[in-house]
Amino acid sequence: MIYLDYAATTPLHPQALDHYQQAAQSFYGNSSSLHDIGGDAERLLERARHYLMQQLNQQEGTVIFTGSGSEANYIALTHLMRQSRKTTVLTLQCEHDSVLLPLARWAQETRHLTLLPDGTFDWDQFVTACTDDIGIVSIQHVNSDTGFRFPVERIAAYCQSRGILFHCDGVQGFLKDDINIDAFDAYTMSSHKVYGPKGLGALYLRRPLFSPYYEGHHEFGIRPGTVDVPGIAAFIAACEATRLENPGIQDSSQVFRGMLKKTLSSSRYAIIESPIQLASICAIHTKQRDGQYVLLALNRAGIAVSAGSACRAGENGPNATLRAIGFDESAAHGLIRFSFGRKTTNEEIAQCIDVLNTI
Repeated sequence: MIYLDYAATTPLHPQALDHYQQAAQSFYGNSSSLHDIGGDAERLLERARHYLMQQLNQQEGTVIFTGSGSEANYIALTHLMRQSRKTTVLTLQCEHDSVLLPLARWAQETRHLTLLPDGTFDWDQFVTACTDDIGIVSIQHVNSDTGFRFPVERIAAYCQSRGILFHCDGVQGFLKDDINIDAFDAYTMSSHKVYGPKGLGALYLRRPLFSPYYEGHHEFGIRPGTVDVPGIAAFIAACEATRLENPGIQDSSQVFRGMLKKTLSSSRYAIIESPIQLASICAIHTKQRDGQYVLLALNRAGIAVSAGSACRAGENGPNATLRAIGFDESAAHGLIRFSFGRKTTNEEIAQCIDVLNTI
């Protein structure tokens, strides 16, 4: 089967698997134990933490390992809501559910921003919305449905100048797009988006953390359960492999996008892209069919794509990102997402185009 859903998850990189096996055999101790075997595991854990701090180019703050990128978002937002004295949060209406759901539950008030029709961030709308009661702003690095890249560095600097805490969901952008998080209060990452194992995420925090759960004994007292040191070792190995391979993946993705633009039927499909775009995520509007219809037709032809974020798969509602750029509710059902990875080939894209033009 042709796999074009790398934004949903990635296959484990061979280097990550090798490092997992080595760490599981050689660093099997509990990283909280006081004996030398536990100390060896703890030192490996701290090296992993230091590696991520280096990749983020940060000397202050810390990295906390979590069970997923979604959990990292939850911890970050509940932490920032405890820190802020102001009760209103500003975010995009097309944020991931792991941002929107905790805000809906815990924030006293959440205000949602839309985008400009070309997918760019509406700066004037943002500045107008940053009233004196805004305590937290949460804007994603890269949109998971479309690959739109938002000016999070500029947003964070503006928030910092106003005394507003800033959180960024970096799950789709980490190691795929250069970023400067110097003005960020929180930034989240996910292992399985960068060819690492599932069940692991990471959270960068600039300030000390208050536990969002009951008191745990691991990861600065915020998480119960023994830390998965071999999994974290595999995560870091995958990060290093992705760091080295990503420039080639993004260059190839530009070629794939060009193939789709040139040869897809313009009466049936339209590429949705922003002037500032992660090349490896390509959203296509299906003009004549519901997005899930096209997805299932492709699946029957042996091609795996998605209709947006995997966390909303099966809901078949209007796509929030299309709604944010002005699509009406009916048209916003017509999205399929191609996302490219380290093994995607020109031949696979050509085969996919042939199938699409018959649907």
